[in-house]
Amino acid sequence: MKNCSTCKHVYNQHAETCGVCNKHYGYPKWEPKLTVISTKLFNTTDPIFLPYRKHTKDAGADLRARIDSPIRLHPGQLYKIPSGIAVEIPPGYVGLLQPRSGASGEGKLTITGTIDSSYRGEMSMNVFNPIDSNYVVVNPKERIAQIIVVPYLQTEFVQVDELGESDRGTAGFGSTGKM
Repeated sequence: MKNCSTCKHVYNQHAETCGVCNKHYGYPKWEPKLTVISTKLFNTTDPIFLPYRKHTKDAGADLRARIDSPIRLHPGQLYKIPSGIAVEIPPGYVGLLQPRSGASGEGKLTITGTIDSSYRGEMSMNVFNPIDSNYVVVNPKERIAQIIVVPYLQTEFVQVDELGESDRGTAGFGSTGKM
């Protein structure tokens, strides 16, 4: 443990920044480089369905439910809901559909999905009600999912007779413990 030279707060000697005054210690401070790419968008209906970011540096852009009336999802029910938009994601990138934390907290869990750069149709979101006892309602124009566009590496799968050894080996779920 060390004392911060600015505010005298005791901090972990391996910390890069004081937790009280944010004075920087150790390695050069890492700043993420924000790269902006263009993704073409075709709006099939109304401008309200354009992807929406609350904050300019948010990774995900919210997608809305393009439905005419509320949909009741009963426990365990899955429903495909259109987004009102189609995208042209650049080659080398993929769109990942993710749940919105607010909608998930209400029991409207969007199942993750993949939008390949070659797909040109309207995006849809699979929404699932994981709650055992109640139905949930998805309302028209409600923000229920988000899309994150990220680069990917193209993988060539090569069949081999055996795989190399590792520290973990074949130990799977739960093998690293709970704590």
